[in-house]
Amino acid sequence: MPGNTMWRIEARKYDQRLHYTFPAVLVDDDGNLLQLKGEAGGIIDHRTRGRSWAFEAPFDMFAWRGRWYNIYVNRNADHTLSHFYCNVALPLVITGQTLVFVDLDLDLRIWPDGRIEVLDEDEFAEHTVLFGYPDDVQRTARQALDDILALWEQRCPPFDRV
Repeated sequence: MPGNTMWRIEARKYDQRLHYTFPAVLVDDDGNLLQLKGEAGGIIDHRTRGRSWAFEAPFDMFAWRGRWYNIYVNRNADHTLSHFYCNVALPLVITGQTLVFVDLDLDLRIWPDGRIEVLDEDEFAEHTVLFGYPDDVQRTARQALDDILALWEQRCPPFDRV
């Protein structure tokens, strides 16, 4: 239920080990799309990096039920748009007030000026072997990149914020 309730966001790796966690407030849930807000000062516990730190600026998170990605609208300290960060991930699972997704390594960073960076291709290739990503997971993960780019090109939410 939207409001001021704090949720726990958990990113996991394909073997289900915890990758990172952070708190966010659920802003809206239309049954398909969850919109959450993270605040400056919220703590990210990044297990795979072995450290925790506070977010320096607020951000919005968009996570769809059934889609293979989630998108962050990252802001600068003055609340202006910094960039979009798009995680390719298995569809989310919600248990209580915890949103869990399996991070599949591939990411996109999209800048307001239209620059696009595909990130972590090497990590995706490495983990495909390490975790044995099935062919359909590999194929759908790559399709998710195309799906995100199509949203960007059409300026569909959340990309309509540019």
